[in-house]
Amino acid sequence: MTPGADPVPRQRTAPAERRDRGAAAASRARRGWLWRQVPAYSPLTLHAAWRAAAQTLLRREDARPRLARLLRALYPAREAVLLGSGTQALELAIRIASRVVGEPSVVALPAFSCYDVATAAVGAGVGIALYDVDPWTLAPDLDSMTATLAEGARVIVVAPPFGVPVDWDAIEQCLMGFGALAIEDAAQGHGALWRGAPVGSAGALSVLSFGRGKGWTGGRGGALLIRRFPLDAGVGGSRAAGPFGELAALGTAVAQCVLGRPAVYRLPAALPLLHLGETRFHSPTELRRMTRAAAALLERTLPLATQEAAARRVPARAVTPPRAGTPGFLRLPLRVPGGLAGFAEPARARRLGVMPGYPTTLAALGAVRERLTRPHGRWPGAEELVRDLVTLPTHSLVRSAERDELVRLLE
Repeated sequence: MTPGADPVPRQRTAPAERRDRGAAAASRARRGWLWRQVPAYSPLTLHAAWRAAAQTLLRREDARPRLARLLRALYPAREAVLLGSGTQALELAIRIASRVVGEPSVVALPAFSCYDVATAAVGAGVGIALYDVDPWTLAPDLDSMTATLAEGARVIVVAPPFGVPVDWDAIEQCLMGFGALAIEDAAQGHGALWRGAPVGSAGALSVLSFGRGKGWTGGRGGALLIRRFPLDAGVGGSRAAGPFGELAALGTAVAQCVLGRPAVYRLPAALPLLHLGETRFHSPTELRRMTRAAAALLERTLPLATQEAAARRVPARAVTPPRAGTPGFLRLPLRVPGGLAGFAEPARARRLGVMPGYPTTLAALGAVRERLTRPHGRWPGAEELVRDLVTLPTHSLVRSAERDELVRLLE
């Protein structure tokens, strides 16, 4: 089944359906009422959190120079700038790219994307154009991207969704003749490959994110990888986190270890103030450097994240990757008519880790509309994905019995 494929229903007999429902009910009873599958999983242990705390708070060791060297080696780059989040890293990338192509600049964003992509563009203070997304492949619609470039956009953000690589050769071919620059937002790309290299290695400017659901986590943090252009002179003035920031990073990591498990995940998911599983627009924040604690955690969780990325490829082999690409499958995207509401049992689907896609296109966000160069445009591919896309969990915490339940729900 390809990432855009509709599930094909099969006929089931009434006795088989009753057996399936009985088995599912027995399985739910064994798991307990607090059980709920996490939509995405980034391995992080209490042992790693403890070691990072001792390294950061007791020995006052700074792991950030080592982490920067590691990132430059893993994703061949001239510079690796460590920041407080992937959103801040993308904002800085847009600022650098805008200076390179000249002012005033317009940045083109995928109309169907994480809202944090819009937050970064708003924080960079640039005009915004949107290009459409192909609902069958989740890649940029190249005709729409070309039209956006012809209308004046000179910076393009390309964000491979859910760990599914895009055809970077086709992107660069599209940019030729316009003098435009593409930023590779690889926030969801951990474990994915393009032509044998990690996604995040292709752009002149590439962005990584290390939040809780990104596959490789330090609790928080992001990185900007620079391969071609001078480093932004203003980044050196970005604020350090301070002792409270270090403690907050460690506290986030401990909470993720304790609560980010299927056995108890229903509890934090039910707390409205945490907004888990929700897609929300956040206002831009001041650029900050990555905490020492996050860097220490990233050093210690890389082996776990590498093993987990390999495990994610196993249950989703049926998804056909794009040419020359190997998906990382942070989550498995599927189109289901009506989205989550199209399931016979939406609540059960949620409990198994099925999540809706992004609830609106970026054009529906007020902060984006204020900066849109074409406020009354239409992006039919993105609008179709808003209606129909869901994502399924692919990580190693999903058991075979749960996969069977997911298949029955899709049928």
